[in-house]
Amino acid sequence: MSGITQGKLASQLGISSSHLSNLERGYRTPKAPVIRGLDKALNAEGRLVRLWEDLTRSGRSAWLEELADIERKAVSIVESQTSILPSVLQTEEYAKSVMTTLSPWATTEEIEASVQLRKKRTEWFTSSKTPIYWAVIDESVIAREVGCHDLMKAQLEHVADLTERGRVSLQIVRGQHPGLLGSFKIISPDGAPDVVYAESAHSGQIIDSPDDVRRFRLVYGAVQAAALSPQESKRLIMKTIEGYGA
Repeated sequence: MSGITQGKLASQLGISSSHLSNLERGYRTPKAPVIRGLDKALNAEGRLVRLWEDLTRSGRSAWLEELADIERKAVSIVESQTSILPSVLQTEEYAKSVMTTLSPWATTEEIEASVQLRKKRTEWFTSSKTPIYWAVIDESVIAREVGCHDLMKAQLEHVADLTERGRVSLQIVRGQHPGLLGSFKIISPDGAPDVVYAESAHSGQIIDSPDDVRRFRLVYGAVQAAALSPQESKRLIMKTIEGYGA
């Protein structure tokens, strides 16, 4: 395809030029009709469609790399977690224990590769000053012992250290709350529209519809409003750590 402008291509696809620009820069994920339209406009004879299908079926490790790239470009991330600690707060041992339990079909090599990828994300996050990160987690997350006694204690100490340093703002929510619908994070890239990463038992999903993103923001606000303050949450974490003994 030569001589076609971005505006003309966007018009052919039925989307705005800004939307097409965001797709080009990786700030938005294209939907299937857009991929088919691009394939036709580029005279790719189905190659682009097949490539997209291959990429979207490429497995968890490839997706984590994509998610990590989006997070590195973010100005802020807010997250609601109901079952396990957020991935950027996990120690290597905690991550390995969780992934072994949640993916019983995975081989030792697959789990190790995923753990190492997550470790790199965590190390980057811990050592950097951005993005701004706020999380609200269900009380059951810190009450549930993952792995062994010492592993969970070390994990909670790591979280307490991050809050003490001001790297994260963490709140704990008790009882019934809107976040029980499922875990998600809202990522705000620099100079691009917000996107939501929502988790499920099958896979993670990027959501970039403005209306849907607004709904997730409302849910996050409701969960945060029901949560303990950061100071109260830290005291609860420290009390849980003390329960594990010296």
